[in-house]
Amino acid sequence: MSEIYNSSLFATSKEFICSVDLAKKRDYTTVQIYRDTPEIKHYPRESGRQDQIINNMDLTYQAKVQGMRYTDQARMVKELLKRVNLLNNVQLLVDGTGVGEAVVDIMREGGLMPLPIVFTGGTEVRPVYADFGKVFSLRSGRFAGAGVIKEIHVPKEDMVHAGMIMLQQGRLRTADNLKHLDDFKLQLSKFKGTVNEKTGHRSSNNETDEIHDDFVVTYLMASWWMTYRRVTVKERQLVKQQTASWNPYDFLDK
Repeated sequence: MSEIYNSSLFATSKEFICSVDLAKKRDYTTVQIYRDTPEIKHYPRESGRQDQIINNMDLTYQAKVQGMRYTDQARMVKELLKRVNLLNNVQLLVDGTGVGEAVVDIMREGGLMPLPIVFTGGTEVRPVYADFGKVFSLRSGRFAGAGVIKEIHVPKEDMVHAGMIMLQQGRLRTADNLKHLDDFKLQLSKFKGTVNEKTGHRSSNNETDEIHDDFVVTYLMASWWMTYRRVTVKERQLVKQQTASWNPYDFLDK
């Protein structure tokens, strides 16, 4: 397990997650805001099991826009978070691949604190530190340098596992009046995971280029941030043992 899972980076008390898939001019920029809603699951006394805290993922807001300049994308996100009063109570995640880096820089110049997530084909989560902004910290009685996180590289397989776990456990909940909920469900229905029988390699993609996966991307980032770092090693192993094709839509309340 990567040491980042035990890092103070994840010791966040933010109640909301704003997940953004940034886009080029002709593509769509999508935004989803989730609330991390904990609830206590009680077990019968005779079971001998202790009460358990379950963190649900409540989808509370969606937006989808096209043809926006990089500066406008950054401004849109900041104005949204100011409007719903989340600036100080939200973890801002952005897709850091492709055009993402340019918009991330503009966001930071505008006072936002985005955390870019870069999808990779690797096997371990890897934080990338900036070359600037070094500070000193005191750890175990010794001074040490602490780098500033620039972005986090996360295996796509880890992202997909997080999304699967959330859906399988029924922990994704959606508001009824969301404008793009049908689009989100359609994207989930076309997002397939398959296993190459010869190589054992897993891949997850949309069945057709005609159906976008921008809402799926924002969902996977948010579910990984909120869920995957909390699941046990045993749960990860059980998910990785699944070899049949799967469809996340099967687990979504239609």
